[in-house]
Amino acid sequence: MSTVLYKLVGLASLVATTVLWGTSFAFIKLSMGEVDPFTYTFVRTALATLALTPILLYKYFNGSIDKPSFTRGFVVGLAYSVGLCLQAAGTAYVDPSLSAFITGISTIHVHFYAAFIAKKYSLLDLAALVLAIAGLYILTAPAGGFGIGAVLVFVATFAWAAQIVLIERYRGSSILEFLAGTFSAGLIFAPFSLALKPVFTSEAFFYLAYLALVCSIGATFFQVLGQRRISAETAALVFLLEPVFATVFSVLMGLEAISLHKVLGGSLLLASLYIATVSEIKYKSQS
Repeated sequence: MSTVLYKLVGLASLVATTVLWGTSFAFIKLSMGEVDPFTYTFVRTALATLALTPILLYKYFNGSIDKPSFTRGFVVGLAYSVGLCLQAAGTAYVDPSLSAFITGISTIHVHFYAAFIAKKYSLLDLAALVLAIAGLYILTAPAGGFGIGAVLVFVATFAWAAQIVLIERYRGSSILEFLAGTFSAGLIFAPFSLALKPVFTSEAFFYLAYLALVCSIGATFFQVLGQRRISAETAALVFLLEPVFATVFSVLMGLEAISLHKVLGGSLLLASLYIATVSEIKYKSQS
């Protein structure tokens, strides 16, 4: 497979991840109206783990289970579940626009890691980052002060960045075991959730089931698949398209109207993705 095709397949997988994430905004908001952040994180990850358990048991009894991949996934899952909980808690106090913008700061963390720790950075990567952050700001038009909610979402950005970097580091893992480990880490929130004695409605269960199956299992599967071919810093830029797809879905559902700032912000994000793709193909190998 040529380098160009190899990279494009990886990018397509990451875009699929972002599309699925883009559908999650409404369900997260609805879920937080029904349950607390601990229960949200615990139930979402527990449902994802439960869905994967039959296949995992089949592999275990056939002697084909990859235990190291499960362990690596669990390490990633600690960052993933902490990010979920903090973002959910913060979203209760801030506007979605501000939450989306602050979440995008995780991209800066990943690029900082690539430039100063991994030492694999180019001027094209920097140009793509600047365009992406500008586009995200214009698109989301964040409003509201930097209170407790913003602080919680900001702390979550370090967890999201760690997840992206760790997935790149463990890119050779078996996907099934890796995903099972990732979601089972969220079970550490069970004691906190049960202590609050949550009461579930059928609506809350539906929201969380969708988030678990589509936005956790489905999106993370494509993320792991894509990051086998694409560097962490480019993946982080692709993930900034999440509010773009969220806006598209909102417009199609009649919840939002098209405006100039949304078109301009989205265009800058797409331009940054193009530059990042050029950087991937020109400077980064398949390894």
